[in-house]
Amino acid sequence: MRGIGTVALLALGSFLFPRRMTEAQVMSSTNFQVQADSVNIGGKASSSGNYLGQDTLGEPATGQNMASALYIGCAGYQCFQGNPYMSFTVKTGTSAPGSTGVPVDLGQLSTSSVTTSNGTTVNSIFITAETNATHGVIVTVRDANTALARTSVPSAKVDSATATLSAGLAGYGLCVFSVGQDGMSPSSFVAQSPYASTCDKTTGHQVGGVNTSNQNILSSSGPLSGGNSEILVKASRSVTSPAGGDYSDTLTFIATSSY
Repeated sequence: MRGIGTVALLALGSFLFPRRMTEAQVMSSTNFQVQADSVNIGGKASSSGNYLGQDTLGEPATGQNMASALYIGCAGYQCFQGNPYMSFTVKTGTSAPGSTGVPVDLGQLSTSSVTTSNGTTVNSIFITAETNATHGVIVTVRDANTALARTSVPSAKVDSATATLSAGLAGYGLCVFSVGQDGMSPSSFVAQSPYASTCDKTTGHQVGGVNTSNQNILSSSGPLSGGNSEILVKASRSVTSPAGGDYSDTLTFIATSSY
């Protein structure tokens, strides 16, 4: 008996605006762009061991946040936040940064070991994310089958669930092996339960299950610079798992920035 599994990937991105946002006029020429301007008599950036500050002096257009049911307004240079921005990539490979369009080929699953992304023969999933969103970014994952399922016999499955995988017991899932961000990033990129385990590429096989609903897997609480993560794919089969060479699943990762 044998079971051969392949995981394909999709990546999507979106912006979430709690209320309507409109932008002021941007001034530009062939070589320059002025995103915002102010008229004042002074100001500077200040810092200490624990704080950063930016100030202007004598600015006539300063104002407080103004809000209604449908709009938010903020006047003055210090309210300027720039255009909404997000960068998001999902790639696979045995080392970062990986490549696009390449599946995670788990090969032939065995009853004597757990198959895992290992840095040599089985690809990992590499995610990068950046955003200037005030409330950060959330990366979710969902799958097509809640399992590795045979293409020819969809009822033949290796189900996915949150568990510690063991040789000889059928199972399939993901775990966040590493996560980080640039040293100057305003917020941290953080793994979310149940994917934030102590898994590794050899003997640590704690995984979070995937299903057809979006599950949070990574997030930041504020603007993020250089967010990066390596995610491992793990699977095992039992002696009763139906034999077949066409087990597969499709994972969809979605990044949503909130302003």
